[in-house]
Amino acid sequence: MRMILTGLAISAGLYLLLLLLIYVFQRQFLYFPDQSVPAESYLEKIGVASRVVSSGPDGDLRSLWIEPQTTDAPVILFFHGNAGSHYHRIPIYQALAQDGAAVLGAGYPGYGGNAGTPNQTALYQAAQTNYDWLIQQGIPSARIIIIGESLGSGVAVHLASQNGAAGLIMIAAHSGMDEIAQRQFPIFPARWLVKDRYPNLSHIDRIDMPLIWIHGTKDGLIPFAAGQRLFNAARHPKAAYPIKNAGHNDLWDTGIDQIIREAATRLATDANTPDPAS
Repeated sequence: MRMILTGLAISAGLYLLLLLLIYVFQRQFLYFPDQSVPAESYLEKIGVASRVVSSGPDGDLRSLWIEPQTTDAPVILFFHGNAGSHYHRIPIYQALAQDGAAVLGAGYPGYGGNAGTPNQTALYQAAQTNYDWLIQQGIPSARIIIIGESLGSGVAVHLASQNGAAGLIMIAAHSGMDEIAQRQFPIFPARWLVKDRYPNLSHIDRIDMPLIWIHGTKDGLIPFAAGQRLFNAARHPKAAYPIKNAGHNDLWDTGIDQIIREAATRLATDANTPDPAS
């Protein structure tokens, strides 16, 4: 009996130790930033500009900018996922800009040479900063298309709930990081310990703009059903694009850039077309 009790005590101690470690280091499990920065000459060569969207005592926040080709082109504000940086998404930005749209690839604190530490508050603030930078360039909100992918969907949904835009596009969106944490660590009460929750379900019904949802039906990281639940909770008008047999990391291999380009053009056109009844 003593051996059994000793074994149970050791097991309980190990469980609590692991729980403590997961809680303390949880942001290391959520954010995987790459701080490398390509040369300015390389960016200039490929037609992408690095722009300081804000300056502060801790340093500059830089994002990537592709100029619009026309004065009425849609302007895409893109929030990427949890790994790499905005520099790793340059091919995506170029694909989305090929019809003449502008793209602002939002930089995050602690990513791609930017100062700071990534967390929910910092990313929310960075999102607003990037949005405000566009407005300061004279771009009306009715031309802005907010896009969030994976972790970035939490940033995009929150921003869209606080600001106007022509539309919101969610790619592989989650319903909340607490749900994902519970899936990743099922033997722990992870749902209750998450610091950066990005509670999309709590924000989605506050969004007053057209919404488009794109999700792979075989997504093993953020299940299709979780994205479906978020989509169902959103207001109309909205449209869903299930990508059959696509997973989480191969969505862009299926040609979703064409879906997004067409949607961005349509949303911006509709937002800037006067209502005949008004």
